[in-house]
Amino acid sequence: MKEAIRVSMMLSFAMVLTACNGPFSDYSASDLRKEYRECDYSRLTAAGAQRCNNLKKECDKRRKDTGFRC
Repeated sequence: MKEAIRVSMMLSFAMVLTACNGPFSDYSASDLRKEYRECDYSRLTAAGAQRCNNLKKECDKRRKDTGFRC
């Protein structure tokens, strides 16, 4: 039982650390803007729509932090 708790705590800690930066946090401003503008929700698969939603979240985060606009 203690082993299971320890493993779950380690996994939770790892998830918290990796969640600090989004998947697009390493994109430059111009790359992020370009990728976001290529999103056409009328022609996307479910995975493509999720990717575009994640791009939008990164744009919103940067807007809040630095005033960046996609």
